[in-house]
Parts: sequence; structure tokens; C-alpha cells
Amino acid sequence: MMERPLTLPCGAVLPNRIAKAAMTEGLATPDGLPTAELERLYGLWSDGGAGMLLSGNIQVDADHLERPGNVVIDREPDAAMRSALASWASAATRNGNHFWAQISHAGRQTQKNVNPHPKAPSAVKLGLPGGQFGEPVALTEAEIEDIVRRFGICAAAVKEAGFTGVQVHAAHGYLFSQFLSPRSNQRTD
Repeated sequence: MMERPLTLPCGAVLPNRIAKAAMTEGLATPDGLPTAELERLYGLWSDGGAGMLLSGNIQVDADHLERPGNVVIDREPDAAMRSALASWASAATRNGNHFWAQISHAGRQTQKNVNPHPKAPSAVKLGLPGGQFGEPVALTEAEIEDIVRRFGICAAAVKEAGFTGVQVHAAHGYLFSQFLSPRSNQRTD
């Protein structure tokens, strides 16, 4: 059963039913570029035979990382980014498996050492002990539109690089999840 191909509702055909879930790696450069370490790691997972590999968080805003070391695509990629993404995608798909980018924005769940005043749907602080997250600032409508645009730029960049799909991260308390929750989204617009 595990060796049989699986056709997803979107039409993608996975060579088998084994998937590597998205996990944060923290292996990008300080500028958010994929590294040889990411390429090696995903090449090993591809060699392991999984039909689907999901990347860790690829952020659409360098000021709203899930953690330092995230890959960041928040503008049209330059030649260095395009090359690094293509090398990563090539290693991660070298055995005919899928490699999907998990694209994300951390919103208020940005560590304060990254951004002490992260943007969020509303100015509602994350209620976790330890003080690792800053005081959020509510997004303007124009900023929301810019974030939507950045998701599009990121998705197009990974597609061009050879990723075979995209997963928009809308869970675990990140920005899309914040918009979906009445506890963190108190907007009236």
C-alpha cells in the first residue's frame, strides 16, 4: 500500500504515500538564502524514498521570521537567490519525489530578538510565558495587501526554481492562523 502512487485532489501524483513533514531547519544564511547544508539535508531525505518533502518555513517577510535562519523570499529574487533555490529544489527532487515549499509569515509570533514590534491582525500580545515575543502592532489594510503580494512573489519564485508545490502555513499561531482566530483578530474592517 505504501509503495502505490497517490493522486492528490490538486492533481499532483506522489510516487508513494510517505511524506516528510515540514520542520524548521534554521540553516539559511543571515540574509535568508538557502545553503549547501539545506541542499545536502533535503538530498538525503530525497534519497530516503519519501514521495513528498515539505520544506520548513520559507518566510515572506524578513522582519517576521519564525526564527533566525529561515529562508526568506520577500521580494523578486536576485540571481543568487534564484540559483540557491534551484540547487535546493534539484537536490530535494532528484529521486522523482515532490518538494513543496511551506510559505509563511510569523505575525505576532515573531521572536522579539527578530522584531520587538511585529505586525499582526490586531495589537493582541501572544499570551505565552517567558517574554520571548514582542508587543504586536495592528496591520493596516495596505500592509495586508503587501503581505498577500509577497506570498504571490514567494510562490512564483519557488515554482520557477523547481519546487513542485506550495503549502501556505495557516496553523501553529502564525499570521494566517491569527487572522482566523477571534482571540487574536479583533478587527472590524
